[in-house]
Amino acid sequence: MSAWTASTLAAFAIVEEVRIVTQRQDGSLRRPLIIWVVALSDRLFIRSVNGRDADWFRWAIATGTGQLEASGTAYDVTFSEAQEGDLDAVDAAYQGKYGRRYASIVRDLCRPVPRAATLQVHVA
Repeated sequence: MSAWTASTLAAFAIVEEVRIVTQRQDGSLRRPLIIWVVALSDRLFIRSVNGRDADWFRWAIATGTGQLEASGTAYDVTFSEAQEGDLDAVDAAYQGKYGRRYASIVRDLCRPVPRAATLQVHVA
């Protein structure tokens, strides 16, 4: 598994919205959805505001692969469940990046259901 470059992480740190494309089990791609992403050190995380029942989240877990599109560039990625020990830092990253402008949405993202649907995104 490759690591994210510093410049790519910096780009994800400033872009507000990205598109996630998950893969079906037959290999075809689902339609892109807008999502928020946060960077922690050299890692990227995403979270489903609708929890583990969201279609995109279920497919991300089922296939483990997809794409993240940001600033006109698509990155092939893999997904893994975030570690429990990372969740507080992911909460803080969402609050730091989006909290000033979208306080109520970030509050919702930091509740138990979305927290349980946090994925680390790895460059493929």
